[in-house]
Amino acid sequence: MSTQTPNVAETRCAFIALAGQPNAGKSTLLNALVGARVGIISAKPNTTRLLVRGVQNLGATQLVWLDTPGLAENDSSAKRGFSRQLQQQAQSALSDADVVVLVVETTKALKDLSREERWLNQAVARKQPVILALAQVDKLADKKALLPLLTKLQEWPLAAVIPLSATKGTAVKELAHAVAKLAPLGPHHFPEGMITDQPVAERLAELTREQLMRLMQAEVPYGITVQTEAIEAASDPDPMLVQQTITVQLTRHKPMVLGAGGLMLKRLGTQARHAMQEVLGQGVRLELRVKVAKS
Repeated sequence: MSTQTPNVAETRCAFIALAGQPNAGKSTLLNALVGARVGIISAKPNTTRLLVRGVQNLGATQLVWLDTPGLAENDSSAKRGFSRQLQQQAQSALSDADVVVLVVETTKALKDLSREERWLNQAVARKQPVILALAQVDKLADKKALLPLLTKLQEWPLAAVIPLSATKGTAVKELAHAVAKLAPLGPHHFPEGMITDQPVAERLAELTREQLMRLMQAEVPYGITVQTEAIEAASDPDPMLVQQTITVQLTRHKPMVLGAGGLMLKRLGTQARHAMQEVLGQGVRLELRVKVAKS
């Protein structure tokens, strides 16, 4: 088998926007496609604050997946400030994408697809091919319930409809190959073996924020941020040192993150450290501090 790099004239590259409602499963799907932990996963809506890019190479075709923040039902439903920024970020990614993959939870798709239909029409107006990914199909007890929906979707201007389960890996490869068929000719933008262009410091901060959301769930303070202040390489026998700052907006939020006797912060540190070690493949010593943003 030849291992030569394909000619630029023969290569294809596509930027694909993973779009949909909050909690549709976009980050989980991104991780499954890339085969690594890139996007963070949480039950809390709009966990994705950064436009995370995951890179997947299928022979001569490079797929650059864009994990976008959850789309609002309409422009006026987006709140001011940070929520507006999230919507602008998502819309910008959609406008610039070569292919749009609308991700919708299958059980929700059976009830209502009005939002997805509106977003589909917008993409079609921009002359973008659209694939509908019916996520979490494994949660559907009776798969026969899909038949009427699939019949209805045949009338939509879709490039493909793919029921899948990112957690079980069902039809994830099928989605990638369906997108690859739509990729335009062009050079690859990222080197072989690169799975994300997200800086290490940013990825580690997102891992900590992911664990914070999981621990605090609905109680996580609005506007909380995590920043990696320093990373020191491992030196035998010491592991890599990661120093991070968690910033909350209000003074009353700080005790929520610390927990009684600092227990919450300790639990967070343990879980975030394990997540980092899993991603980095090496030992990590994590130091966390919590501060209140300056008014």
